[in-house]
Amino acid sequence: MRIILTCLMVVLAASPIFSQKAKQLEQLLTAYDNANLFSGTVLVAEKGKIIFEKSYGYKNGPKKEKNTNNSIYRIFSTTKMFTATVILKLEEEGKLSVNDKLSKYYPDFPKGDSITIANLLSHTSGIPNETGSENTVDEKTFIKFISAKPLNFSPGKQWDYSNSGYYILGYIIKKASGMDYEKAIESYILKPLQMHHTGFHFNTVTDENKAFGYDFLSNHMSNEAFRFKTDHPFAAGAMYSTVEDLFKFNESFKSNTILKKETIEKMFTPYLNDHYGLGSDVLMVDGKKRIGHGGGGPGYRSIYYTVLDDDICFIAMSNSILAHTDLIVPKIENIIYNKPYKIPAVPKVNLQELKKLKGIYSTGDTKFYVTVVDGQVLFREKGHPICSLFPVSNTLFQLDENITFSFQLDQTGKINS
Repeated sequence: MRIILTCLMVVLAASPIFSQKAKQLEQLLTAYDNANLFSGTVLVAEKGKIIFEKSYGYKNGPKKEKNTNNSIYRIFSTTKMFTATVILKLEEEGKLSVNDKLSKYYPDFPKGDSITIANLLSHTSGIPNETGSENTVDEKTFIKFISAKPLNFSPGKQWDYSNSGYYILGYIIKKASGMDYEKAIESYILKPLQMHHTGFHFNTVTDENKAFGYDFLSNHMSNEAFRFKTDHPFAAGAMYSTVEDLFKFNESFKSNTILKKETIEKMFTPYLNDHYGLGSDVLMVDGKKRIGHGGGGPGYRSIYYTVLDDDICFIAMSNSILAHTDLIVPKIENIIYNKPYKIPAVPKVNLQELKKLKGIYSTGDTKFYVTVVDGQVLFREKGHPICSLFPVSNTLFQLDENITFSFQLDQTGKINS
């Protein structure tokens, strides 16, 4: 009886802490939502229990349909963890080895006898990252294209992110398993984990929870992002999922549902460098190991990682390319770990004054392009992606807490710098 009472007291004592953190997380995300700088879903779990899950923005901008916790997003390169998991499962079954040479599967591939499956998994093959959709329509087209490209370096000597390597892994899965790549992912992972809202061929998905991806999304306007005609980029990033399905995948690494413990340890051990294993980011932050894989492409951003030592999982999916997802997640982590963070205030700005900011600015070395759309200030440095700035005042804006843009007025009230 005393043990039961003690456990109950611990639970009751912990509940207000979780409640307070949930309130802080909601305040943070609401601030970005109000500024039209986040549209998506966030999930945080600790020791296998979801402690926060909430959605913001629109899954369908023109119809004003809100995102829900069941919203389905493209996850792009997070797909790589699924590809790697199946490769490692096939190794457990004796159908391949990560030490197999590429020449075993493609005898005519230049220097294929010096490239291993482990090199492909770890981005150490030297195969260049060239996966334009016109060159990846099928296996024959892609292998012909990529085998004609010189290696960037000798295999196993350097690290360089390569989607091309994961395309090849997808075809190796087919050769080793006897199943199409998508069927292998379904058979080995999706069905056993009951990930019913995860899959491929996003363009054909008709589920009411489908979240469309946007280049621009606000309360009044939206511009849908580019859609690939094929299921590009295949084994390097073609999947879609939900936060809860991805959490099921995360939990499988704790329960050894798919892979054995020793295989998982190999997957999450840095290979050649200090930040990437066999299909997973592997980072040490504040002395604690974290694993996972992010992804991003037209209209979508996916962030997924787990702090292994504390068993805390962070998942964020967004369907707006201008969302500040990469800036928000570190603040979410700070809240969970009781570290300092700032919730940006959303001031009332004068829309007519904002229009004065439009123009091309130059530093001599480069040019900056500023435009204003539906009250959002969009900024792009020449040669870089466009981003949306967070307003501080009519003339002061932030990309994050370390990068601030101040527009200067001349004596007539016009912006001159």
